[in-house]
Amino acid sequence: MNAVQSAPSIRIASAPPPCFESTPAAPGTRAFLHLLEAFRASGGTAPGDAMSEMMKDHRRGDLVTLARLIVSRQVFGFGWRGSLWLPMFQFDPADLSVAFAPQAVRLELPDALDGWAVACWFAEPHEVLGGHLPVDLVGNDLRAVRDAARATCARLRT
Repeated sequence: MNAVQSAPSIRIASAPPPCFESTPAAPGTRAFLHLLEAFRASGGTAPGDAMSEMMKDHRRGDLVTLARLIVSRQVFGFGWRGSLWLPMFQFDPADLSVAFAPQAVRLELPDALDGWAVACWFAEPHEVLGGHLPVDLVGNDLRAVRDAARATCARLRT
């Protein structure tokens, strides 16, 4: 059985996704809460300052290391009310190393997408994934999620 069929739930939006009801420059509370909820089952989110402290505790670096990971597109974060938030599915929970699958998908997405847009992409249902969220499938069906990212690139080019 493939991962798309065995995923625990299908979250299909019947209205415009809350992520895209506000702009990345001024995300609304509803959009922020939507992202927190979407990432909850995959490890949640962490504020950037807490993440840098956790990285120190695991001997994975510090705030500078985290900034380099973001700039190099190995991980992404999104801003809300002056704070950076990082979805934890991007990290191995045992040692906080960067997880391969989310990084591989992130690199398929257009460079022009900022952290907020990337977070929304992972947190919204996609038709090519049978209505599933990429964050729910990335660990089980990397190929399908990468294909969805490529389809997004193709759609944005047209």
